[in-house]
Amino acid sequence: MGLNKFISPSIMVPKIYEYEEYMKQFEQYKLSVIHFDVMDGHFVPNIMLGTSVFSDLKEMTEIPIDIHLMVNEPEKYISMFTTRKDDWVSFHPETTNQPYRLLQTIKDMGCRAGLVISPGTPISYLEECLDQLDYVTLMTVNPGFAGQTLVPNSFDKLRRIRQLLDSFNPEIDLVVDGNTTPENSKKMSESGANGFVVGSASKILKNPSTFGKYHDEFMAVLG
Repeated sequence: MGLNKFISPSIMVPKIYEYEEYMKQFEQYKLSVIHFDVMDGHFVPNIMLGTSVFSDLKEMTEIPIDIHLMVNEPEKYISMFTTRKDDWVSFHPETTNQPYRLLQTIKDMGCRAGLVISPGTPISYLEECLDQLDYVTLMTVNPGFAGQTLVPNSFDKLRRIRQLLDSFNPEIDLVVDGNTTPENSKKMSESGANGFVVGSASKILKNPSTFGKYHDEFMAVLG
């Protein structure tokens, strides 16, 4: 039967004054998760989305939020966010000395726990953490900025990760983040991804008034 395919809108793309209208659209289309990028200016050369924005979003919607920690020492940041049960929390394994323990901490909070694999990061990080993983996110661009070009080995890396996950638990979601145009996302789906972080490349977040049109077109391409 296979895993359900879903999109996760990257909330760093819209303007803050558009958030409320987008939340209405997300609720109407019964989206399962919203992507929330946290950047510290050290692990990546950018600074993004903090605790106050997160709290505001939690007042606007009951949809779970995926906190993607693009930070050094993510264990220092998690407690700053007032998560709810079933929120998602992911981090880059090379940014902490104890990735397995941090995954345990996230699950103890009642959240879904995930690892994020960047271009150039070996997938072997996943092998020793499989029993703690609810999802894996593969970055198909270098982390830190929207609107980048797809890195060349993305589809092969997706296939290798999906094969690894299936060998342990085929119910672990495989999410892809980066240049998720409809055309690329179809190939990503064929390579094993079932979740898609969407932003500027997909046009889904071009404008709240056109969300439905581009959402439907995107999902139709995925099949």
